Amino acid sequence: MEKEFLRLCEENQLVGAVCLVVKDGVEDLKLTFGKRSIESNEPITLDTVFRIASISKVIIASGIMKLVEKGALDINTDISQYLGFKLRNPYHRDIPITLKMMMTQTSSITDGLDDYIPNYNMGYNGVNGKYFEASLEDLLLENGKYYIKETFDKEIPGTKFIYSNFNCGILACIIEKVTGKYYNDFIREQILLPLGLDASFDIKDIKSKNIASLYEVDHSSLELTRDYDLFMKKRYEKYPLGNNFRGPAGGLLISPNDLKVFMEMLMNGGKPIFKKETIALMLSKHWQGKANVYSYYRAKGLQVVLLDQYDGKLLKGHFGDAYGVRSFMLFNEERHIGIIYMTNGGFYKRFESGIDNVEEEIIKLFLKKYW
Repeated sequence: MEKEFLRLCEENQLVGAVCLVVKDGVEDLKLTFGKRSIESNEPITLDTVFRIASISKVIIASGIMKLVEKGALDINTDISQYLGFKLRNPYHRDIPITLKMMMTQTSSITDGLDDYIPNYNMGYNGVNGKYFEASLEDLLLENGKYYIKETFDKEIPGTKFIYSNFNCGILACIIEKVTGKYYNDFIREQILLPLGLDASFDIKDIKSKNIASLYEVDHSSLELTRDYDLFMKKRYEKYPLGNNFRGPAGGLLISPNDLKVFMEMLMNGGKPIFKKETIALMLSKHWQGKANVYSYYRAKGLQVVLLDQYDGKLLKGHFGDAYGVRSFMLFNEERHIGIIYMTNGGFYKRFESGIDNVEEEIIKLFLKKYW
């Protein structure tokens, strides 16, 4: 698998890439290629810290599941109870929106308008990435300052899969409302630090300076989108508790070696920080269907993708894609195999499914060798 991995990296001109495989609790494969930074010319390692994009959603979900385990949350309860205001889809005012709907992305809450509009600050996509204060009520209530009708889909809540970063942001806000703690502090206290991880949604918490710079293709060349200084410059300050919805969906900073520890916790039924039944609930199937004919979203646990289109071999986990980074964490707890892959940029080719050509080949190689 090493030879094929290096070939894929070279053919797709990746800046840097890592691949780590765990089998039966042991690191069976550790691969690295290229640089963590073009500018500094430093090599990438398995300890290089990446902003892992949407794999972050699984970590936020683990925080929700910790509160479920403690009896502070229930996945079938109307989230209005936790938010402190009545939340309804205006097209379906009699139907409560539950945590389960939020975590399967069937809540009918969307990211708003998809297209980038200069100087537009309405809806989640319009507010995300901006640095002014905005409350959940501003975005979710019809008289809200930043509300747009496109925030809600017309389909009945609980019936239609719609990929939404805002859903994850709302989950983080629920953590804050229920615990009285900033979501990042709660996740670090309950999940990351007990596992011994140098990881955070705030780069100021990261001890390591081995941070991957990120690059995107712009007119046939690779352009820097993020480095340590830019991560520092663009970090969010803490807004009032219950309103920190910007960042949770993709902002976790963690190394492949540390993410491996989190993945092994999931494969080990939650040991040492969760009860077995909590993680079993998180990883079990709660939605099945198709986001669209091409998407790899065909089934979901609670913020966990259930991937089975490769000869029916079931993998669980998540993918990430932002600012040039491409990443995935996929595992099968019954066979006790798992794989982590990250790249900080390159000339990979996205498929309509959302997976890129390098990711697909690596997944196939992994299954061929380890299944």
